[in-house]
Amino acid sequence: MNSGQRFRGRAGRRFITTLLLLAGMTGAASAQYTPAAWPATFVDYRDSTGNYIQDISDQNPSYTDIIFSASTPSSVMVAYDGTTAFFRLQLADNAWRSNGSWAPYAWVVALSGPTGQGEPIGFVSVSGSGSSLDVEVKDQTTTDRIYTYAKTNPNPAAVRSVPAGLSGYYYLDFQVPMAAMTARIGIDGSTPLRLFYGTSASGGTINKDFMTGGSVNFLGLGTTNFNGIMHGSITVNPVELTSFSAYRKNGAVALRWNTATELNNFGFEVQRTEDGNSWRMIGFVAGAGTVYSPRAYEFEDRSLPTSGYLRYRLRQVDRDGSSEYSPVVEVRTDAQTAPGISGMFPSPARAMTTVSYSLESAGTAVLTLHDLTGRQLRTLSEEYSAAAGSHSSVVDVSGLTTGIYLLQLRSEGDMQVIPMQVHN
Repeated sequence: MNSGQRFRGRAGRRFITTLLLLAGMTGAASAQYTPAAWPATFVDYRDSTGNYIQDISDQNPSYTDIIFSASTPSSVMVAYDGTTAFFRLQLADNAWRSNGSWAPYAWVVALSGPTGQGEPIGFVSVSGSGSSLDVEVKDQTTTDRIYTYAKTNPNPAAVRSVPAGLSGYYYLDFQVPMAAMTARIGIDGSTPLRLFYGTSASGGTINKDFMTGGSVNFLGLGTTNFNGIMHGSITVNPVELTSFSAYRKNGAVALRWNTATELNNFGFEVQRTEDGNSWRMIGFVAGAGTVYSPRAYEFEDRSLPTSGYLRYRLRQVDRDGSSEYSPVVEVRTDAQTAPGISGMFPSPARAMTTVSYSLESAGTAVLTLHDLTGRQLRTLSEEYSAAAGSHSSVVDVSGLTTGIYLLQLRSEGDMQVIPMQVHN
């Protein structure tokens, strides 16, 4: 979800305060990743029909063999805490060897786009095939080493081998920060993906123990995203709304929204309320049916009252008649408010939150979220042709821990930074 906000240097105290807040933002890119706490539970990753992924016992040495499992716990699993992705393979033997070293192999998860077609878009892996034990993220050309340990280290923070209950098998778990996957592969928690687990003698592309045949074939695998995994599901929402915003434009209110994927989407009812209670449908925009690529939509409301606040929401309707409501955006129809961020609701922010702001002139508006050290955590909204006037955007703060963050609006050389309280 997207949004943006501002700061202007005409007020001395405001200018100094903003400089102090921004001082901690320099050099953040060089910070080291810190391994996360291991999750209590993993989610079974299944095929596209909902069945447990199965793999025949066909590999030697046994610590390279992903075991056959037709029930939970399945052969391969995954977890996500909003910041870190965790991958689990159930192996026939312990990857930590009795000779006091990690096995000289790699365990790899290849990532495909939602269609399952073409080359993988990237890989994450833990590899003991070199001189060290490395957790890596790579695209088709470049590898980023995220964590590295001595191969004789039995307890590296980002890798572990633990008994799989009383089965005699072992779980090999490894973790990768979402920020590292975003930087190298370009995905985030809402990106629809298919995951293909396997082993490798070299630490590169999977070349052993294919789950679905003799080559990397994603077509039989379930489509998922990490935000869905965080809530205990491997099923992507039928329509994944990535942004929803409203702004004043030439005496009308323009609504814009975007989707990442759509499944059996009949369309969107556009609803409005003037009193915050009674909603009525003011228009309908047809959906794209089933698509796995981003779509953009627009709607204009030209029948406006002379003053007050208007709130809008979308009712997304599937072809089977089921429906789901979007978060709410708000626009003021009377006199212009002062430039900058004017409010957010709910406050404290929860999951999907609406940020309202006003722009003095047309141009770029970018909303970003930072921690209290100034490190940028995510871009909430980017508009490169934003109109002057009042705006309202739904922003995604899901996955963030409860606490205080910094919300920054940049627009046409101006900047504003205000605190945002999140309670998830």
